[in-house]
Amino acid sequence: MPATADIDSGTSVQPLLSSVSIGIVDSGLDQNTQLPYQFIDYRTSSLVENTNDMPPILKELVCGLTTPRTLPGNSTSNRYLPTVLLYDDAGLDYFDRITYLPEYYLTDCEIEILRTHIEAIVAGIPSNTDVVELGCGSLRKTELLLDALNRERTGVTYYAIDVMPRPLHESMAKLAPRFANISFCALCGTYDEVLPRLRKSARPKIVLWLGSSIGNLRTPDAVEFLTKISQNVMTANDAILIGMDKQKPTDVIMHAYHDSLGITAKFELNILPHINQLVADYVIQQSGSNSKDAVNNLLDMENFRYVGVYDEKIGRHDAFLEACEDVVVRWPCGIAAQVKDICGSDEDVTIKRGDRLYVESAYKYSDSAAEVLAQATGLTFSATWISSRDYYMLNMFRKPQAAMTHVPLPLPVSFNKWSVPTERSSRLANTPLTIKAPEQFPTIPTIDEWQNVWKVWDLLTLQIITRDKLLVRPIDLRHPFIFYLGHIPAFADIHMAAAETAPLSEPAIFAQWFERGIDPNMEDTSICHSHSEVPDKWPSVEEITVYRDNVRRRIAAWIDSYAALKGNVPADAARHVWMAFEHEAMHIETLLYMVLQMDPEDIRSPINCTFAPSRFALPDRCWVSYAGYPAVVLGLPSDNEVALGTATLPPGHVFGWDNESPSTNIAVKPFRIQTQPITNGEYFTFLKAAQSGNTKIKRSIYDLVPRSWIALERDQHPTRAANTAVLATNYGVRTVVGTPSIFSTEAALWPVIVSQVQATAYASWKGKRLPTESEWTHAARTYHLAYALSITASESNYSSAVPLDMYLDELLSAQNTTASVHTCQPYDLFVPSDANVGFAHWHPVPVPALQPNAITDTDSLPDATFIGSTWEWTSTQFYPFDGFQPSVMYPGYSADFFDPPETCDSDSTHYVIKGGAYATHPRIALRQTFRNWYQRGYPYMLASFRLCEDTV
Repeated sequence: MPATADIDSGTSVQPLLSSVSIGIVDSGLDQNTQLPYQFIDYRTSSLVENTNDMPPILKELVCGLTTPRTLPGNSTSNRYLPTVLLYDDAGLDYFDRITYLPEYYLTDCEIEILRTHIEAIVAGIPSNTDVVELGCGSLRKTELLLDALNRERTGVTYYAIDVMPRPLHESMAKLAPRFANISFCALCGTYDEVLPRLRKSARPKIVLWLGSSIGNLRTPDAVEFLTKISQNVMTANDAILIGMDKQKPTDVIMHAYHDSLGITAKFELNILPHINQLVADYVIQQSGSNSKDAVNNLLDMENFRYVGVYDEKIGRHDAFLEACEDVVVRWPCGIAAQVKDICGSDEDVTIKRGDRLYVESAYKYSDSAAEVLAQATGLTFSATWISSRDYYMLNMFRKPQAAMTHVPLPLPVSFNKWSVPTERSSRLANTPLTIKAPEQFPTIPTIDEWQNVWKVWDLLTLQIITRDKLLVRPIDLRHPFIFYLGHIPAFADIHMAAAETAPLSEPAIFAQWFERGIDPNMEDTSICHSHSEVPDKWPSVEEITVYRDNVRRRIAAWIDSYAALKGNVPADAARHVWMAFEHEAMHIETLLYMVLQMDPEDIRSPINCTFAPSRFALPDRCWVSYAGYPAVVLGLPSDNEVALGTATLPPGHVFGWDNESPSTNIAVKPFRIQTQPITNGEYFTFLKAAQSGNTKIKRSIYDLVPRSWIALERDQHPTRAANTAVLATNYGVRTVVGTPSIFSTEAALWPVIVSQVQATAYASWKGKRLPTESEWTHAARTYHLAYALSITASESNYSSAVPLDMYLDELLSAQNTTASVHTCQPYDLFVPSDANVGFAHWHPVPVPALQPNAITDTDSLPDATFIGSTWEWTSTQFYPFDGFQPSVMYPGYSADFFDPPETCDSDSTHYVIKGGAYATHPRIALRQTFRNWYQRGYPYMLASFRLCEDTV
């Protein structure tokens, strides 16, 4: 490609553009015209001439007119036209006029958001950034962002991508001279033509995708599109800002797409003369004729009318052109042979009166859509800004340095966190519920899963924790960080050696030093289980990382062998490898909560993060009732380590830790439980009551203030020695990406992270209690399945007066099955797809802001969250199920932490926590037989709680 010019002193547009790209560096104007911007034409028509191969866009047109297709969630098939053909010069003019119409609220809402929140948006865009806009249009909205960047940043380069040269020139010529601190480059072509020319570069990038253009793509297409941008263009911490139109009443949507002046109709119908022009040009090119008179129109605009339909349940407006009379499409002789090659026939196509040609869709999104989109693409949902009427949102996403594999659930139709309506209904309403765990996760983690975990581990140990802090011990009850750097490969190597019946990796002494850490009794630290001897001097970081890499190669080789043998390996060998994986995944959480106790200034943040201001009141508490169940199943029914032994691993087997077996049945009496965990804001209200001397609260302020909080004013945290009754004036929540205030930011609505002692004190103050392990499990699994079924039912018969488990049995009665058939499976397959697990975020996220009438709304099931952000404390003491056998491979894993029942009130007694936190691997968070546990007074783990009470 020709060298690009420096538009601004010291700034080149070269780095983002691939050195192998081919384009025409041409203004499209008189060659003597001096432009204040670069113009590069990547259109196929500019790059390819005199070819006998039909252009891709015309191939798509032929397919669309000959092969009807069905839209997601619909049953009717329609022929279709390529949406991109809406945007010729005339189409772009029409669309620009639409954006000024009073009915078309999208543009005004986006402009309002940009004007109101421009400082917060620009705060996340550093100097020397490449700004890439997809479909820039007239730049009326982008102008607001460029103006702020021109004032506050230097070295910014702006790349505008659009399909037609004339509008691009008009927009760039207007803006480029105004902003001296910004370099401008216009890239002309479709996304398919331009995006492959872009590459990753060292400069920071932000991609702009405004106007809710994402809504034109079906869910899987949007995911594929963003994933390609993330993989091919973005590097860690790069951002993408996406405008997303929210779901709202049908009349608002219909007015927006059916304006009183009929501009929208003209815009949609304009696709037909554009099609006719393209076909005529191609036919003439093939024939060599200079006359267009010999080419008849393929589709006459006079024979069609615009029709728009909005599906409120899906949240999608579809635009069609409906035939006003029978229409016959006759293929020009010059392309008939090519048409036959494409679709198997060159016969005329008859479009009957009333038949509709699909043109485009405009999806509208729920509040959870951005989170679902992030998890589907591997991006991190970083920030959101919402218009004053709650019509529209701008969402910021960033590419993380590392994340764990997310849950491979089918994508919902419109990024709702519940798959509606087609995917779920096909799995639930129309077929028996026979989904098993193997459809979710293979028995042995894949090499991709291992590598994702290794990336997160390395990010924590070698970047977030700086090398000079590896000998720090932020929690006295744990070893310094450097121990864990060696512990993970040492534990894995011990089990890999057992799996292979082979020697340990060298240096073998590392297995002796790093095999097992410490977890002493909180009340008497001299009481501690057996653990590795501590060397006089820890090995160097270099020695440990060389050892780590050798062990990783050993694991990768075993995984390759396992794949080659198609899983036909001894069960005990496979269990050893599985143990090594889950052990590392669990220790990521251990290391993280240790990091959170460091001085925040010593933590190197892994990603830029914007915390939203606190814009919601504390949620009104909603409760769901359950009738109870005579035999709630806890644990794994078929994972007997001794019985499996060296036999060949059964297909689809699900491994668990020793305390998960054997399964047990627990009778649960009627109860009701809150739909959300207690928030930081609610917990602070409790602390104020304690400070005021409430007699129901027996613990001191020092004992009750969460260790997950930090006083934002120095020297204000209560201590045992002084100021024990004084709260700080402002608290932040400890995260590796900042300490957001529990008063002024979204952290007010995050689940509070506390010890079981603190959770129990709050519950007693409220006159409630914590749920048992069996109650929590029954509530979570029943709710997830009931919600998934209820949204696919033709009518919602839910009433808050009916216990949820009884409602679920009613939903399942048509399938001649019961809930217990499905809720006893190891994996909970109906966890919503926006669950904050696997580092979807590096912090908790707000609980849903419940509406004031949520408790009395009997027509729909309230929104509940059971999995993600934090684990949850139960009132169940950690104790073995009947028939428990300690693991032969890891005898002390559970047995060392079972406490006698009479010690239940001791702060050092271990209690069960359930669910999964933002740092929990999805395999663990979704395996609801998993039992985690901690000493009830231990204040550091990522655990919250919700309230529960008996019902008659």
